[in-house]
Amino acid sequence: MEPVSNGQRSQRRSGVHAVSTFTVMVASPDAVLVAEVTSYLAPFGYSVIGVGDSMTALERVRTERPDLVIADVDLPPLTGFELCQSLKQEPSLLVIPVLLVADVATDDLRVRSLAVGADDLLGRPVHGLILRARVRSSLKAKAYLQQVLRDRGRLEELVKERIKDIERVTLGLVAALERTNRFNDTDTGLHIRRVSAYSELLARGLELEPALTSRIARYASLHDVGKVGLPDSILKKQGKLTPEEFEAMKVHTVIGNEILLDAGADPIACTIAFAHHERFDGSGYPRGLAGNGIPIEARVVALADVYDALTTRRCYKAAMGQEDALKVVLAESGKHFDPGIVRVMQRCEPQFLQVLEANAG
Repeated sequence: MEPVSNGQRSQRRSGVHAVSTFTVMVASPDAVLVAEVTSYLAPFGYSVIGVGDSMTALERVRTERPDLVIADVDLPPLTGFELCQSLKQEPSLLVIPVLLVADVATDDLRVRSLAVGADDLLGRPVHGLILRARVRSSLKAKAYLQQVLRDRGRLEELVKERIKDIERVTLGLVAALERTNRFNDTDTGLHIRRVSAYSELLARGLELEPALTSRIARYASLHDVGKVGLPDSILKKQGKLTPEEFEAMKVHTVIGNEILLDAGADPIACTIAFAHHERFDGSGYPRGLAGNGIPIEARVVALADVYDALTTRRCYKAAMGQEDALKVVLAESGKHFDPGIVRVMQRCEPQFLQVLEANAG
């Protein structure tokens, strides 16, 4: 006998048996099954809908959204298994529990039921207590799943807001750095503009995801942000750095990464600042990464940075012609640079020249 509370007994004595407001659809060509399910569930407040074929059931589930579906495995024209599979393939319907009913609930049929996403398989004749227990547990699981989906939706919104916050912070850093460089050194200010443009050309040529391409183009200008922590005696030295000075120069990658991490900047920006001096053969710094172990955004900016350094005048050197600069890049393919990115640069050579001419110092 179904266990009930004192309140439920009072309802029954007064002639009211409803303790639920859920709607259950029974899809079966067998009117006896529909009548059995109705007799077991209706006294407990369940509203039972009977349909005789799978196509009608599918259409009515889409429009009426019952709380639970009980389907005969011998449904025409689609079997109960096929109906269940169709329901579970639609994102808006997959939370609706499905119980299948077979003449004999064999292990093979139970496994098949679970494979198509059914919550359980019941044998005939249907036992009233077992049916109600399965219905209750399935509806409880549905409620939990819906709560999880709602929570996930809220988390996704929070993540989106966090991403927007990170983008705002990083863009602010980009703008601040570019203003600082314009005040401090015209060559460097134009350098970060050109490196951003070259990086975008390379990322597009590599056919990276549009969102990643956009972030690389946006944050490439932060590759040398760590140089704000270095003295002018190193940054603007006329001539070659001593070994000690070069070791000090290397630290700008670590400083840049720390600045951006502390500011909560986009991880792509942090990686570019930290790893754009890694070399494809593993001889770079600060970590000696090699090959595809170097993040793609860092490999892209590495080539863009060196190419621009070669083709523009600096306080310690004259500019190299584009043809000679390309020879240097080709010679370093597989050593300093990713060969695939070098090939993209060869294809983009005319666009590189346009960027250089448009942003000449």
